[in-house]
Amino acid sequence: MLTFIGTVWFVVRGWFRRSMHDSRDRKKMRAEWGTIASMRGSNDSHQLQMAVVRADRLLDQLLKSMAMPGSTLGERLKVAQKRYPELKDVWWAHKVRNTIVHESSNQGARTLNGALNEFEKAFKKLGIL
Repeated sequence: MLTFIGTVWFVVRGWFRRSMHDSRDRKKMRAEWGTIASMRGSNDSHQLQMAVVRADRLLDQLLKSMAMPGSTLGERLKVAQKRYPELKDVWWAHKVRNTIVHESSNQGARTLNGALNEFEKAFKKLGIL
């Protein structure tokens, strides 16, 4: 009986700690999205590009916190997409980010805002917004 009580206590305590940690992480993620959203209001192309890069990084952090396996965001997205098929649309936004980072081409405001829209949809689907 004592072993059973100890096991239950251990499980409940672990769940509570994860829940508290998860809650703090999600608050930080929501705050980061607030910063990204404020950058989105800018007409400055550089600010919009930085917002896309930050949104991509935030998505990666979120998938890591959800214990999605993989060593890159692309790998984690493949796994997450099996559970959340709607995430297929965020691939395009991730590709926009890759273009910003790996190629020195300027993306138009329409493309950058479209990418941010896709990130926002993904964050809503995954429950941080």
